[in-house]
Amino acid sequence: MNGMVNWKNINSSPVAALNRNQKLLDILCAKGNKANKGQRDLFVRSDSGVDEIGLYTASAQKTTGKVSDAIQDLINFEYLEGTETENGFIFGGVEYFNRDIPPISLDKCQKVKAENNAIVFRTGNYYQFTDEVGKTHICTCTYGRMRQPHSDGKRGMRDNTSFEIGRFWNMLARNGTFLGLYYSEETERRLINEAGITEGFFSVQVGDDRQEYYYSNGNAGTAVLKERYDNTYQMFMTLNETVFRDYTPGSVFLVGGKEYVLSEDKKLDIPYGADIYDMKWPPRNQAQM
Repeated sequence: MNGMVNWKNINSSPVAALNRNQKLLDILCAKGNKANKGQRDLFVRSDSGVDEIGLYTASAQKTTGKVSDAIQDLINFEYLEGTETENGFIFGGVEYFNRDIPPISLDKCQKVKAENNAIVFRTGNYYQFTDEVGKTHICTCTYGRMRQPHSDGKRGMRDNTSFEIGRFWNMLARNGTFLGLYYSEETERRLINEAGITEGFFSVQVGDDRQEYYYSNGNAGTAVLKERYDNTYQMFMTLNETVFRDYTPGSVFLVGGKEYVLSEDKKLDIPYGADIYDMKWPPRNQAQM
């Protein structure tokens, strides 16, 4: 008997080991499931109405039917701090639904008014504008850009005029060279005039972006980059013999509606800041042509 092998004991050892391993796996899985209990993966789709903030998040702890002014401000100015969903927002573990977002009160909106010919749109503020038929439109300065209020978009309210107004000021704050591709001269002048900007040098700032211009009534466009104005003025002052070579001394030029007489050394005493783009030239000297 001592030389015989107990096959029953050998066969039962791997089975027992397998059972023990399976029990260990079951315990580990149970702990993992317990830790993940109450959580879910939430996919946030990205389209014209929903910004892609993140792919996964913990579910909201609770929901509420009231969207206060403070939450409305978060939706419009700090929405990247929360989680945007197709149906609303989650802030601090509380879910707020699109259907409960109220319209923006005009009491929260600032009227756009230039000070010292400077327009400044500051991040975190609401601004109201009036169109040519007297209808009011609202923009926010959010993350340094003028735009239609995000809360209105979440409510399903699309205002193309707010979009156009916001883009207008955004372009001016950076580079308004190509404004004419998007806006008529009439629209440009109306928006600039309604903001209280007068002829001459002015500036527009949106967030941290700022640009300087010259408001002209001439043929170079309504808003001429100050850098371009400076270069043109410098040309008139330093290259006068070339610019005015075909004109005789005593010739009268109209600059911004004012008369300037060409001197004997072919100079025009035009003051800096005159509308050099609103210039009427006299007939050239035929003998020199």
